[in-house]
Formats: sequence, C-alpha cells, structure tokens
Amino acid sequence: MNFNLNQEPQLLLQAAVLQGEAAINSWQKWRTLVNIDDVDQESYRLLPLLYRNLSAHNVTDPYIGRLKGVYRRTWVENQVWFQQIRSILGSFQEADIKIMLLKDPALNLHYYQDYGLRYMNHLEFLINSKNVLNSIKLLQKLGWTPKEKIPNPTIPFSHYIGFENESKQYLSLRWHLFADGFNENVETEFWQNAILTQVNDFPVYLLSTTDQLFYTCVFGGLTNLILPISRLADATIIIQSYPSEIDKDRLLTLAKKYRFILQLKSRMIQLQEILNLPILSSILSELEKLSISKFEDQEDQVITSKKNTALNRLKKRYFQYSRTVNTDNFNLFNFFSYLQYIWGLENLWQVPIQAMLRGINR
Repeated sequence: MNFNLNQEPQLLLQAAVLQGEAAINSWQKWRTLVNIDDVDQESYRLLPLLYRNLSAHNVTDPYIGRLKGVYRRTWVENQVWFQQIRSILGSFQEADIKIMLLKDPALNLHYYQDYGLRYMNHLEFLINSKNVLNSIKLLQKLGWTPKEKIPNPTIPFSHYIGFENESKQYLSLRWHLFADGFNENVETEFWQNAILTQVNDFPVYLLSTTDQLFYTCVFGGLTNLILPISRLADATIIIQSYPSEIDKDRLLTLAKKYRFILQLKSRMIQLQEILNLPILSSILSELEKLSISKFEDQEDQVITSKKNTALNRLKKRYFQYSRTVNTDNFNLFNFFSYLQYIWGLENLWQVPIQAMLRGINR
C-alpha cells in the first residue's frame, strides 16, 4: 500500500505543524516552489494553520498578510457553521437525544481550539440507532432536507443519511462509525470512552483522543488511496494536543477489531517519514508485531489493482459488503441483498441483471 505525497504538500505540512528551524526551512523551500495564489484545495485548507505557526515563529514575509486573510475568512465561515451546530444541539437536547460531534466540528472544537485554523466542509453527527427517525424529523424542522430516501435503521446495511439546507451546507447523520455488522450495541464502547464537553451551554460528546486518532486515520477505508494532506494535519494536531491521552493498546485493539491494521500502519509510516514525531516510533513498533489477516491482504490487492475489470469491481463490492457485515464467511444471498440496497433496486432478482449492465456500460 503506497501513500506517497509529492514534495510540495510534505513541505507545507512540515511548515504548518513542526517547530523551530525545521518549520522555517520547510516554509522557505515551499515558498520557492509554489504560487500561493494558485494552491490546490487541500493545500489551501492548511494555510490558516501555516499562518499561526509562522506567526508564532515571528516570520516576516509579504505573504503573511494573505495567510492572515485566509485565517480570518475561515474563522468567519466557521462561526456560521457553529451557529447551525448550536441550533441542532439545542433541538436535540430538548428532545433528550444524545449526540456526538464527528470530524470537522469535533476537531475544531477540541483539538485546534481556534475556529480560524481548521476549514470545515460539512457537519457530521453520531446518534444512537434507536433515535434515527426522531432525529431526522428534528433536522427537517430545522430546515435540513434529506438528500436521499429516508432509510429504515433496522436494515443491516443502513448507517447514515445526508442532508442539505437552503445555504447548500451539508450534514451527515450517522448511527454507526465503522463496518461492524451494524449491531445496535457496537458503538457502546465509543460512547463510554467519549469526552463530554459543551458548545455554549449545550452538552455534546466527542470521541476520545485515541478513538479520534483512529477514526481520522482510517475513515473512508481503502477507497482513499491518497490520504488528503488535511487528514495528516488532523492526525498530527491530535497527537500534539494530547499525547499522554493516546492509548496505544486501544489503538492496536481497534485496528485488529475493525481490520485496519494495514491502513493504520501505512498512515503511521507516512506521518513518521514526514514529521518524525516521537510517539509514532513506539506505535509503529507495536503495529509491526501484528500479523496482517488474509482478508486485509486480499482486499489491499484488489483495491490497489490497476485492472478496472467488471470482476475486479465486483470484488471491491464484496470487500465492502464483508466489512459492512463484519464477516469473512461468504453468503451469496446476503451479498446480493447488499447490492440490492446500495444500487437502490426494488427486487433481488434485478441484482444479476444490474451487475451485467454495469459491466457492459463500463
């Protein structure tokens, strides 16, 4: 599995999160390679963090003013996002529904601790599966429109629904974090380990530091072969913010349980090679001792294969299904049921026909 970054994003990441001469030297090299007015979207997301780090190092440069402008714009936009969050938390508190912030807002609130440092793309919440339908109704009352058919939370493949409001802001409501067989009680340990904090006077839960690091590193599975640089920055900020709260044993347990040993190891190697953070060596030494399952190895071969054949695409779907139900045991009927669900088909008999049509169209 290869997650190599080009030189420019590596230098930007180093300049944004490292300290001392390492940060300054990386900034000076990046500055000569890149036109700051023409950076890609992923690099743009790191500019506020770069601004803070350069300011902390008293760097003077004509570009500092532009970086400060990006920081201020991010701060203003995130204030708008958190207005939406406060409205949602108030409504859910009134309905006595426990809610957890995930991804962008959680990282902003607890790890970056500055609304100007972390660009927010959308909102993401976790709730208990028993509260799905009530939560959807509450969000609809607040002006959020479902982007797809409202799911039945009892269906074993159902785990989230997306929403959009009039301002074209996107919200994802989840009731499962990982492929775990979608057992109602699987998320219990995440709730038990969660951090309870507040947004204004509204209580809200966040993943524990260890769980947040794991979620940041593996969310999206092997479909993201090139890890966004912003995700690497997130993992770094988590590690730098609360290094003593990272439980290496739990990190390894999660990797084994959810079959993400290979992916977590690749993320840690990449961070180690770029940033050389002290804690990464000890995590990597423990990950090296874990054996990669046959499932993970085969999945990696299929996902990273350059062959875009109909058979390979079907194999990818099978590995997605296998992760979804958390089993290595093949069941043709259940696999077809999964394909029926994700393809939105009315009847099971349509699955083989749809599979052939998709192969022909490709």
